[in-house]
Amino acid sequence: MNFAELLGFGTSVGLGATVFMDVVAVLRQGLSGTNGFYCLVGRWIGSLPRSGFAHDDIRKSEAISGEALLGWSAHILMGVVFGVCFVLLFDTTVSSAILGVQSVGFGLGTVLVPWLIFQPLFGWGVAVSNTPDPWRLRLRSVITHGVFGVGLFVSALALRPLF
Repeated sequence: MNFAELLGFGTSVGLGATVFMDVVAVLRQGLSGTNGFYCLVGRWIGSLPRSGFAHDDIRKSEAISGEALLGWSAHILMGVVFGVCFVLLFDTTVSSAILGVQSVGFGLGTVLVPWLIFQPLFGWGVAVSNTPDPWRLRLRSVITHGVFGVGLFVSALALRPLF
């Protein structure tokens, strides 16, 4: 594959993995729980000009117009970026067993982004350490990002013949 094909493949794999993860998340916690979190992501992005990067608690910040659309868009874009990174880092033509380990491992590794970047900026501390029940939330994050890894695997296998 040339570089443009790798980018196309990575974009498709990332989008597929994100959709897979979101379907599982909605089945696990319902649409309102999933949408509620991405609204907060949109609120954080939309409030950057007036509030800066860090919040005491993003949930207490003023809601912004279009925060759900903004949050979901950012979430999908991040999934695509992760998919491109995954494809550029790993040889996705390897055996299914190796690809499965790489995919799930990469997916689990992506949990470091919210733990170390977004959750502290939202006012929740590193790995939600400033919340009432951090271990339950951490486990939920690990499960979600593990499911994203499974989505990378399924998407890469399904899309490999097309590229």
